[in-house]
Amino acid sequence: MCGIVMIIERHRPVDERALKDGLARLAHRGPDALGLRIETLSPGAQDATIHLGWGHTRLSILDTDPRANQPFDLGADTLVYNGEIYNYRQLAARHWPGQALRTSGDTEVLLRLLAAYGPYSLSEANGMWAFCWLDRSKRRLVLGRDAYGKKPLFYIQTDERLVIASEIGALLAAAGRTAQAREPALASFLSEGWLFPDPTGNTHLEGVREIRPGHCATLDLDRWTWSERQVWTLPLQAPAPSADALPELLADAVTQRLISDRPVGLLLSGGIDSSLILSVLAATGQLDKVRCFVGEAGKSDDAAYAQACLDTLGLQATTVAMRYDAGGMQDFLAVCKSQEKPFPLIGNVLGLPLLYAGMAGEGVRVALDGTGGDEIFGGYWKRYAGFALHDAAAANDNAWMMRVRDGAMLPEPFQEWLLKNQGESSALPHPAPAREALDAGDQAFLEPSLAHDIATAPSTDPLHGFAGSLPEALRIDTSHGRMQEWLWQNDRSAMAASVENRSPFLDERLAAYASTSYAQKFDGPWNKRELRALFARFKPLPTAERREKQGFRWVYGRFFRNNQAAIRDLLGQSSHVSRWTQREAYLAALTRDESLMAGRLTHRLMVLAGLEASGLL
Repeated sequence: MCGIVMIIERHRPVDERALKDGLARLAHRGPDALGLRIETLSPGAQDATIHLGWGHTRLSILDTDPRANQPFDLGADTLVYNGEIYNYRQLAARHWPGQALRTSGDTEVLLRLLAAYGPYSLSEANGMWAFCWLDRSKRRLVLGRDAYGKKPLFYIQTDERLVIASEIGALLAAAGRTAQAREPALASFLSEGWLFPDPTGNTHLEGVREIRPGHCATLDLDRWTWSERQVWTLPLQAPAPSADALPELLADAVTQRLISDRPVGLLLSGGIDSSLILSVLAATGQLDKVRCFVGEAGKSDDAAYAQACLDTLGLQATTVAMRYDAGGMQDFLAVCKSQEKPFPLIGNVLGLPLLYAGMAGEGVRVALDGTGGDEIFGGYWKRYAGFALHDAAAANDNAWMMRVRDGAMLPEPFQEWLLKNQGESSALPHPAPAREALDAGDQAFLEPSLAHDIATAPSTDPLHGFAGSLPEALRIDTSHGRMQEWLWQNDRSAMAASVENRSPFLDERLAAYASTSYAQKFDGPWNKRELRALFARFKPLPTAERREKQGFRWVYGRFFRNNQAAIRDLLGQSSHVSRWTQREAYLAALTRDESLMAGRLTHRLMVLAGLEASGLL
């Protein structure tokens, strides 16, 4: 796992200082090696002189020898790359049998595939990638991201210059630009508390775009023309796989993600997904390959369930404490700097960075996590119950609906409908999840001239307003919905601590399970039925009977009580508070009424103020 910075200039030399400024912002993504190169390509058919600046920070996971450092050259091709190809050994044996390679890692295999067969060859690859590949023979630069978009790649393009980086802060530093927010994006965030990545490739900042998941962008260096196309797709439309195939697929996905020349850890949250990974490891005799970590989770049941799983297997874990004192405010500002865009104030964003930092402090640089289990296998009653109920009503499956009525944690409108047992699908509430809108008290503090913009801001959540089936909703969330938000958050949280996170449930062979039916996902009080059934197949653990867990728990009350003055100071210095609220009235009320600290408006303004303080908004 690594960090990339590139500057490509048409007609003028690359500014080395700018390249170094960008690299300095990526030191956390690659603390083990630094690669920097500036070169000039001789004029081509269009008599154009192209100057390239390569920058790479390396987190050495596979083949830690300097021979695998980047930029990596092979004949006329050069690569900088962020990711892992888990089946690289099989790919090398298939395409170059008996041939000795220069390295024992995946970077060389990736470049050989690109050079020999082009980007489509990576359809054979099991892994994650964001890369920049210089194909000198065709005088082109190709940028690509895997089908999920697990690893980031941003760019700023002008008529004479292209700047590329793994993170926005590095991109702005290398381009010599300051962050300029797109106000409609901020209005959407203030309206609902989320800002999902835009499937068009735009970001919340003017002029900053990202290579879209599954896409390759090609820059013809002579003509200076840019083209982008989708190369890799998730098999979401494939026929629903057999339940009998799932155990073997998941076991192989877990095993492949243990391939590492550095220690591997498992974030054990007390939920279904991470404990199922533990169950697979136990059943396949691979517990000795991981070290378990548990977050101190306040009064929630998370730590208790995680400990019960450990006790069942006779294991011990390292517990990482959360911080809610003055150090907690420093942690919050560090999260703003690493996340680089508006984010919901939830434990998944605020707590996980401390867990990754705790792992790194113990010398663990690779982490297994459960990302993807909720979207592919139906983990959220609150988000997906409406779609499942509509499907069941359309199928006249009253028995299923009665079981759900008597046991599930349903959103109130659907529970009311089931209790009335109206029996007509036309009377069901709309299936889409409700927006987390500002309440009337919060709205009273908004700047009147902008209140309408916030109230009518379009949602960035593609499920808002959607009225299709559950499989359709899961496919949307997996390909360009909430999954993309989790991937953004988790990449930044892990890499801030120089840790590579790997998610077995995001093995593309499992993606088609998003298409199985409502009855295979939910029944009675249970979600994720397909995954729960696997505990009996591998190793039974207590979390198999846990009804529902959503996200990492973080004790908000303690944080706000201990940091009131610092929060007020942060908000008081923010131009965004001045822009979007009646500043004096809002800050005065915040001083008088401590409960306002817990309001949605304060949470969202805190994020904007923290990003602004970090120079990222």
